[in-house]
Amino acid sequence: MKRVLEIFSTVIIALFLLSLFGWTVKEISTKNKKFGFITEPVKFMYSFPDLFKQSVEEVKTLPKTFIKTYEKFESVNELERDLIVLFSHSENNGDRTVKVMNLRNDSVLRSWTIENPWDEIARIVNPILLEDGSLIYNYAYKAKPGLIRLNPEGEMVWKNDSLVIHHGMNQNKDGDIWACTKALPKASGRISIGDKEVYYNDYRISKYSLETGEMMFDKSITEIMEENGLGNHIFKTPNTRDPWHLNDVQPALWSGPYFEEDDIFISLRNISMILHYRPSTNELINYFEGPFVNQHDIDILDDSTLVLHNNNVYAELILKGFEPMKSNIKKAVDGGDYYSNIVRYNMASKAFDFVGDSIFKANRIFTKSEGLVEFIDHQTYFVEEQNTGLLWVIQNDEVIYKNVLKSQNEGYHHLPNWTRIVSYE
Repeated sequence: MKRVLEIFSTVIIALFLLSLFGWTVKEISTKNKKFGFITEPVKFMYSFPDLFKQSVEEVKTLPKTFIKTYEKFESVNELERDLIVLFSHSENNGDRTVKVMNLRNDSVLRSWTIENPWDEIARIVNPILLEDGSLIYNYAYKAKPGLIRLNPEGEMVWKNDSLVIHHGMNQNKDGDIWACTKALPKASGRISIGDKEVYYNDYRISKYSLETGEMMFDKSITEIMEENGLGNHIFKTPNTRDPWHLNDVQPALWSGPYFEEDDIFISLRNISMILHYRPSTNELINYFEGPFVNQHDIDILDDSTLVLHNNNVYAELILKGFEPMKSNIKKAVDGGDYYSNIVRYNMASKAFDFVGDSIFKANRIFTKSEGLVEFIDHQTYFVEEQNTGLLWVIQNDEVIYKNVLKSQNEGYHHLPNWTRIVSYE
């Protein structure tokens, strides 16, 4: 009997202590009371299961530079010629690798391992491979280490960290590099409206010497627009913090009837506009608006034709409106399905048309942000569907290549970072 009473007493005391602990947890978690030095230990104890679960999930989750591959994904590879590309990707230890690869057979021709001093989602975007095997690269939107040139042996030739580089880089006829840049801090521009001021992220176009890395030209988009009578276009943006969103600067490699060598074409995503600018005279030759929204990657196809990757998405679209009235609305505006496309502009006729529109629609090729198109010839072009990680080659309105950049993690592929075509032969 005595043994039973001892057990019963122990149970009663344990239940009392558990009840007291539960009451303490309730009071602390609802911030009704504090209990001195025991407050933090109690918080830790009741939070531990959540912390443990979170830690397990973090271990299981890969960085966003990896994309889960659709289980039923089917690749297409009907390439009859070697398609050599340059791209970058993440390693599991945090480093970055830049590779030269043949998409026809997935053979890696060369690679560089580059230390990542930043976070797990830092990206090397749109690197450049020179004919002698030198590499030019940077970490997009990161102040350091800057724009770097490595020689064929992988040794640094020069670096320039005066500005932050982002998005596309392209070489002119002399090999010098035009890049999308920005100054620090983020609020590098200012709009005055009456007695109010709005600070915004102003982008720049910059030209770097191939041989030394020195800055040869630098100008902000706001300066270009204001000095050419288009400063008011800043008020057309849906994004006051990032009114322009420069994402590509494409130099003309030759002179034609509608542009001169060293003219540049500039893509401004957030006002859906292409600028034709002449740096030598600070003259805005022309600007283009048309059937494209939030575009990326402007290219010169021939003497009279421009092509661009049209993301075809409203950046700040919120699908929420007023409560409808019962009788007034007869017909809705049909926005159609979301898919991206390629827009072609004829500078002679000033007419727009679409390339491969049926292919994009049938395959639902769409990327809300980034993305690029590269014409290999007039019948063949490469598309990077960046958000999904899909790479396409389309020829005469037929898909001859569809694949992903396979990663070292089973079931996942790499997020592409503005893949560059090296050759197709």
